[in-house]
Amino acid sequence: MAVDYSLLPKEVAISEGPPSRLFWGVTFILMAVGFGLTVLLIWPKHLPTNTWRFWISLILFPSGVAGLAVLRRYAFYEGHKLDVLMRNEAVRDYNAGIFAVAAHPLAIVCTAYRFSAARSENATQSIQSGVVRLESQNPVFREGDPIQARWLLVPGVELKSGARRDDETRHMKVVHWLFSELLEELAESLASLPSPTDLDVHVWVSGGLPRKDYLELWRKCWAERRLRRMHVIDDAKPVNLGAVDSWLDQLAAGCECEARLFVTIQLYPLLSETPPVGAAEAGVAVLLMPRDQASRNEVACEGNLHRPVQGAPDQLDGAIGRALQWGEIAASQVGGGWQTGLGSAQTGVLRAAALNLKLSVKPTDLDQTVGHAGIAAPWLAVACGAKSLSATAPNQILFCGRLDSVDAAIVRRVEDGMELGSNLLESLG
Repeated sequence: MAVDYSLLPKEVAISEGPPSRLFWGVTFILMAVGFGLTVLLIWPKHLPTNTWRFWISLILFPSGVAGLAVLRRYAFYEGHKLDVLMRNEAVRDYNAGIFAVAAHPLAIVCTAYRFSAARSENATQSIQSGVVRLESQNPVFREGDPIQARWLLVPGVELKSGARRDDETRHMKVVHWLFSELLEELAESLASLPSPTDLDVHVWVSGGLPRKDYLELWRKCWAERRLRRMHVIDDAKPVNLGAVDSWLDQLAAGCECEARLFVTIQLYPLLSETPPVGAAEAGVAVLLMPRDQASRNEVACEGNLHRPVQGAPDQLDGAIGRALQWGEIAASQVGGGWQTGLGSAQTGVLRAAALNLKLSVKPTDLDQTVGHAGIAAPWLAVACGAKSLSATAPNQILFCGRLDSVDAAIVRRVEDGMELGSNLLESLG
């Protein structure tokens, strides 16, 4: 997380109210009268009382001393008030500067995904309209009750009950098909990246084969298409939207502005086991690069991905509010949304939090339409959000559930998110 809100300086209120006019008015009068009586008592008897020195001593001196005492109290209050106002102004300027640096989004150069071999089913319009639904079908492994799950029916890959090695063979063929399909869709965007820009690739396949086998297949598919030079990152575990947050932290610290390609595939053993209920096989690729760099090099983009915010289920109001703040939009400006990885209880909490923030849009539930795509689920939400951007729905909100938290993020059209404008600064004020 780029900004730890608990460590940021906060504005303070003026600790006390203005001095009471009645109290200090009475005080002034009493002090002036008191000093006047004192002058009368100590005035030398041998000096005349009809001179200007007497009247100055009797009137101006008591009034002046009483006035200085009262004005000193008012000066102390006004000085404290000015200090607080100047400090608060400095705090606002400092916080605005911190947020402005951390609020730069990532450009979504291109996205590609497959959860079906039929391209028409993969369209976001098919998902949003309800044409694509998670339906019950008979398991491949053995006869039994139908289960609600989705698996890939790839041309040339036969599905029949078998052993674990049969699943491994199927996985290799399906992964090869997915890599080919994703790279075919990404090829033009990959070629449009500036030559000096480094390309880091995060590849993770959840399947039955060792990771090195999948990476070797990835490099082979990449080489077959004679694509640009790339570097595969040796991730210790599958990456989620937290990787976007960490990357934006690095960019804010002035690290190199490389492009990154996130490729995630979720497969299940179908021939030797029965997949989990509600699960879906899918492959997703998301190509990102810093927004400023994409603008300078005039790289065509699908949209902007703003900093995701992670929140506990009981703190979704704050997470959604921060996500909207990073996206520089109001809740009323959100035209659509996507959610995945949220159970019924979490969905209920999410809707309550959204209503509190006047977020009226109802996100499309990918778990109910496509199915939960495992490690590919958050990236599928990003891809669907980017693909569904339009003139009528230029802003999309994403909700991606984890084990004990939810990630919220905003995806915006490029023309609506090119500059970091005054919306963010106003929301900070």
